[in-house]
Amino acid sequence: MANQMDAFIKMQIAMCEGWAKLMSDNFTAYERLFQHQVQLFQHPSYIRLQDMIPMGASWFDHYGKRAHDVDVDHV
Repeated sequence: MANQMDAFIKMQIAMCEGWAKLMSDNFTAYERLFQHQVQLFQHPSYIRLQDMIPMGASWFDHYGKRAHDVDVDHV
């Protein structure tokens, strides 16, 4: 005849091992998430994505687009 407490103790041990594994996987996932967040915040934000140099004045140029031109009035 099997002892009734053996099955109960085995079930308790299995539940504790499963909980420990779940928490370990959870902390590993959060660590990976934080590593990706750090990489995202360390990404350089000063890179220009469009290097377009205007070739001359156009009818649709606005004041802010031609800031790199030489101002002949102040030379």
